[in-house]
Amino acid sequence: MSGNATDNTAGPATDDNQPQRYAELTLDDDEFVIYDRENHEAWIQSTVAVAIEEYR
Repeated sequence: MSGNATDNTAGPATDDNQPQRYAELTLDDDEFVIYDRENHEAWIQSTVAVAIEEYR
C-alpha cells in the first residue's frame, strides 16, 4: 500500500452512535481497501469499487 490514504467511513453511524464496523481507504494510486475496524487482519484491496447493491 502507498501513503496518503484517505479513510472514509462506510456509511453513517449506527442508531446508538457507534461507528460502522467496516471502513474504506482510497489510496494514491486509485486503489481501494475495505477493512474491518474490529479485526485489522481482515481487509480487501482492489483497483475497482462496486456498490453492494449491484450484487443483489
